[in-house]
Amino acid sequence: MFNEREMSKAIDWLFELFSPEDYEGYDEDEIGYAGGLCLPEVCTALRGAAQTVYQYSVAGGYEKCFNYRGMELFDQRACLIISDVEQAVLDEIKTTYETELWLMEDMNFAIVRCVSMLIGSDDTGYVTEYRAFKKILKSAEDLFFSPEELIEELESMCVPQWEHEATIYEL
Repeated sequence: MFNEREMSKAIDWLFELFSPEDYEGYDEDEIGYAGGLCLPEVCTALRGAAQTVYQYSVAGGYEKCFNYRGMELFDQRACLIISDVEQAVLDEIKTTYETELWLMEDMNFAIVRCVSMLIGSDDTGYVTEYRAFKKILKSAEDLFFSPEELIEELESMCVPQWEHEATIYEL
């Protein structure tokens, strides 16, 4: 179950994996604890993003479209923290290969590979996604993103709260 205390500890642990040299222009006063983020807001945003993650899924943007969900990737819900596009082909069909970091309900971080294809527009097309679990994040060597990218991603999740558009959860 996602709760603020456990989520804050997990996010803090993630930031502890970075050394001061990993930051561009590191300033301890400026960066501070957990990248200078407001962790209660981040935890609320992540709680709202919790979902069941599937190995394979198909979803359409039409009213009576075909939707499909395969086997669950994890035996628990998870929140997508960050994703890094490793390869993309953008033509009639948008195809991407990404590495993703998911925070699972047991507060472990899972590294996942995702191949997705989008046919049509973002809102009325079909998207198919295939995900494969790679491993649990254990050390700094497993990181595939910079601390600035992580901070930017987590801050962007909080925008709906700042704009008073987010659902409020009791954590």
